[in-house]
Formats: sequence, structure tokens, C-alpha cells
Amino acid sequence: MVTTFNMLGSSVQSALMNPKFIWKAAYTSILVFGAFHCTKLGIALAGSSLMSRFGKPTLVRETSKIHSNNYLLLPFVYMRKQILMRMKRTEKDLLEGVILEKKLED
Repeated sequence: MVTTFNMLGSSVQSALMNPKFIWKAAYTSILVFGAFHCTKLGIALAGSSLMSRFGKPTLVRETSKIHSNNYLLLPFVYMRKQILMRMKRTEKDLLEGVILEKKLED
């Protein structure tokens, strides 16, 4: 076990002492980072263009989004949205029984 850690430590030390290896590692990590974000952006643009051609209008699509970082909470978020939509009252319901002037009641 000690021999294994000594071998790993010496290989890591030799890798970190080699400037050529450090430059290659930095360059590769920058390329991977850029490729990831370019792919993410490309997929988002393709999705938005498909939604604009075949989906809902932009305003409806933006206002009907449900966001959650925790995927286990999404069923509860959808259920809450449905309950709130059912509880939403119209203007007629809100003004029922309100008398602004006595003349209007007659």
C-alpha cells in the first residue's frame, strides 16, 4: 500500500514538474470547457428555433415555464400550478356582492 502511494506521488510530482504537460493539460481543459458550452448553446438555439416554428408563441412559452433545480419536486410544482389555476377567480367573481352606488343596485 505504501509502495503504491509512493509510486503515485512520484508520478504526480514528475507530471507537475513538467511544464509541457501542464500546458497540454491547460489547453485540453480549455478546449473541453469551450466544446461543452458551445454544444450547450447550439442545443438551446436549435430547441428555440424548433419551438418558434412548431411550438407555442414566445410569450406563452416563456410564461408557462416551470423551473426547478430539484427534479423530484416537479410533480408537486405541477400539482401546485394546477390547483392555483383552478382557484383563480375571474373579475366577475371578485366583484360579486359589491355595491358601488345605491342607484346602480335598483
